[in-house]
Amino acid sequence: MSVVVFLSGSGTNFIAIFEEELRLRDAVEYVYGKIDAVFTNAPKCKGAEKAKEYGIPVVSLSSSKYFGVVGRGPEDEEMREYYDAAVLTLVEQVCAPDLIVLAGYRRRLGNGMLRRYRNKILNLYPGDITKDYMVRGIDASVQALRAKERDIKCTVYLEREKERFGAALVQSQPISLKGFKERNIEALNQKIREDGEWKIFPYAVHELIAKGRVGVDEAGCIYVDGEKLDASGFQYK
Repeated sequence: MSVVVFLSGSGTNFIAIFEEELRLRDAVEYVYGKIDAVFTNAPKCKGAEKAKEYGIPVVSLSSSKYFGVVGRGPEDEEMREYYDAAVLTLVEQVCAPDLIVLAGYRRRLGNGMLRRYRNKILNLYPGDITKDYMVRGIDASVQALRAKERDIKCTVYLEREKERFGAALVQSQPISLKGFKERNIEALNQKIREDGEWKIFPYAVHELIAKGRVGVDEAGCIYVDGEKLDASGFQYK
């Protein structure tokens, strides 16, 4: 399976996914999913530099320069579609993606890309997308603390057209919030990355999707090993 990772920052989730690929190789296991390219809208970001160190082709198109040149902002739906079309043109010159993974990609995708790669775009949210208190612009960890939750889960889900969160594919084990306050939120976020994100993202890519264990029906429902998932997705153990 040909995997392309989209990123805009440090690329820690990309690194976790690629290191699992390396682990599988070293264990002399068959590697079902291979990262063939990395795309970034921020050409100088750490994630892109790390991909180059790994020897992975990096495709870039600066979104800030692109929208600056055309004189219209990224919130302009028409321009977002043009930008995404340019991105796919570049990416598809390198490989034919079976899966696109959004690993800290800070650009909202246009509907054209979501339709072209329907059910083939994977994203992660560092919180439980089934909770009804989720709002934009506030860290999931902060929201969980304010809602007086005892723990938090992060979720890998399928990006879908006209939905903030698509269908959940897999959720992490509960991560305890005991002892954490908003004043030390970065320590909590790091714990969520280590105990949640860096475990379930590689698992979703290599163990579930690349191995062909995931199916999606016409209604958009997700199945793992033939079993239909509920709204919270597959529970990682």
